[in-house]
Parts: sequence; C-alpha cells; structure tokens
Amino acid sequence: MMNIGYDVYEIDYQVIFLLLKFAKQNKLKILHLRKKDDMYSFHIPTYQRYILKTFDQPCYYIKTIGFMKYILFLSKQYLNMLGVVCFLGTVITCSYFIFDIEIIGTMPAVNQQMITDLKKEQVNLFYPLKSYERLNTILADLKTLYKDKVEYISVYQVGSVFHVEYTKRKQDQIEKDDFRNLYAKKDGMIASFDVESGLIQVKKNDYVKKGDLLVSNTIVSTQNKTKIIPVKGHVYAYTFNQYTASIKNVKQDQAELFYQLLLAIRNQIPANAIIDKENVLQMTKTRSKITLKVHYTLLEDIAIKGEENEESH
Repeated sequence: MMNIGYDVYEIDYQVIFLLLKFAKQNKLKILHLRKKDDMYSFHIPTYQRYILKTFDQPCYYIKTIGFMKYILFLSKQYLNMLGVVCFLGTVITCSYFIFDIEIIGTMPAVNQQMITDLKKEQVNLFYPLKSYERLNTILADLKTLYKDKVEYISVYQVGSVFHVEYTKRKQDQIEKDDFRNLYAKKDGMIASFDVESGLIQVKKNDYVKKGDLLVSNTIVSTQNKTKIIPVKGHVYAYTFNQYTASIKNVKQDQAELFYQLLLAIRNQIPANAIIDKENVLQMTKTRSKITLKVHYTLLEDIAIKGEENEESH
C-alpha cells in the first residue's frame, strides 16, 4: 500500500520491548525509532493507526507528517469532505492514466505518424500508464518501424505524461559512385555481409578491430590491372557492449526498480542494433542510488565510410 503520511508517537522506554513484540505480531511498521531521555519516539504509517489503538500500553500521539497531514488539516477546517474525496481521486487517477503524450523530434511527418502508431500500441489519452515490460515492447516496435528514419529513440513515462524522444538518422551524403572504403567503426566478430559493390576483405567469424578495412574499392583484374570501383553495402557483426544505468534509491518494489533500470539501459542501445544476448553483470545498492550493469552481445552494422581513394578519378 502506498504511504501518504505517517503518525509520530512517543512511548515510555520501559514498555518499548512490549511495543516491538506487539508490532511483530500485528505486522505494524515502526520507523525512525529513536530514544530521547526516558521516552522513545517512532513513526507508523497513518493507515495503520487503528492497529496501534489495540496496544494495551499508553502511546502519546505527537503529530502527523507527510501528505496525510494536509488532508487532516483541511478536514479540521471543515472543508467539504466531498471535495477532499474528489481531490484524492484526482491524484490517484493521475498516477495511473496517461493525460498527455509528448513526442520530441525534428520531423513533423514522423511525429504525426508516431501518434497513429502509438494508438495501435494502446498509448492514448486517458489510457492506463504502461508497465516497464510493456514500455520495452513499445520501444522495440518503434525501433523496427522507424529504423530507416531514426538513429536513436527512447520511450519513458514521467508522472502522467508519456514521452517519446528520437534523433533523425543521418543520410548518406553521397548516393552515387561513392568510392570510399568501408571500415569497422567498432570491434566485433563478423556475422554476415550485404555488399552490392566492393571487394570484401574479411570473412565470416573473423574478429575485427575498430579501423580495420572491411570492403575495399580496389580490385585487380586477370590481366593484373588495378581498377577502382564504387563501394556500397553493409557488414554485420556481433559486438560486445556494457551499459550502466542508475536511479535514486527510494522505497519501491524491487522488480519495478529492476525493470526501470533495464529499460533505461535498453534505451541506450542503437536503434538499428538487435539484441543477441543480454546478461546482467551486477546490481549494486548504496544509500543514495541503485545501479544496474548489463553486458550485451548485439548484431549491428559496423561498416562506416572512410576517406575517398585519390586514385578513383
């Protein structure tokens, strides 16, 4: 149950052990237990005050803190209780439904199409907010739909607002007669080729490093003549990557925390990459934050154009 307020009490130190025994038997949450002189002060969730009333030793109510403090204050001021109920209903409703959709990107046509595609994913105004598992599915679907137009895409929820952010894919500056070689933009193990023109310099299962030549623009004919040809195509490789994400350490269900961190990490993966393997390396927790570290084997196009050969003309 969500805690919206706490009651602060004091109790004589002589009966503190009786209180702790009572709390254990009745599942009463006791927080911030502190000793001051001959008294102990402690907090309990406001919704559990009825449990404490059954304790047969005197407990002295001090005050209420948190959100419930203001509700009680308004009630004591003879505020119309229907208004309080409506206010609470609005707060609770806002925490479960989508009240706005924000798409951050530079292509109006894509923005408009995304609204249509999001509706197919059941993302619309007044629809329920999505779980972290569902957000991950929506992210994967959008990556597939917009892989030719979008370089990076991210989906997340803040409050009752559903966000989509993306960056436009950089278009090749030279579409025809591009004589530049293809080089590896990162380390990886060659998986497959989709080369329309050019001389492939590596083979499947080769391990290449960043900067290695993948497809050359130079061929030698049977007459031992050298010829420069255009280069066009893709070289796919398995790459090995490690991503990390952190969030503030707050009281929350551990499964939700894990999926929240996992989604944040998956948002870092390039839009055109396919996850081959996903291994959780470490999940650490400090007083201020929780950090998740995951290792990925990705299948992606690692070919990038190099400088144009000066002998091409």
